[in-house]
Amino acid sequence: MITERDYYNMLNTAKADGLAEGEAKGREEGLAEGEAKGEARGREEGRNEEKIRIAKALKENGVADNIIAATTGIPEWQIATLE
Repeated sequence: MITERDYYNMLNTAKADGLAEGEAKGREEGLAEGEAKGEARGREEGRNEEKIRIAKALKENGVADNIIAATTGIPEWQIATLE
């Protein structure tokens, strides 16, 4: 009886340790993935904001909308709405 209980306790301890390690590893991987996605999204938003800033400056200097669109990659309809 003691041997069975000891064996059962060893298995439960091993499972608990394994789950804790797995959860910690999963949490770390999830955080790293989330940070990478957030950084990528932030960089993309920054690039878009810079394109709009450049388009506004070009428009203020009298550059035609079609040239601004070709230069920045922003659609002409969006350039027409810039102030």
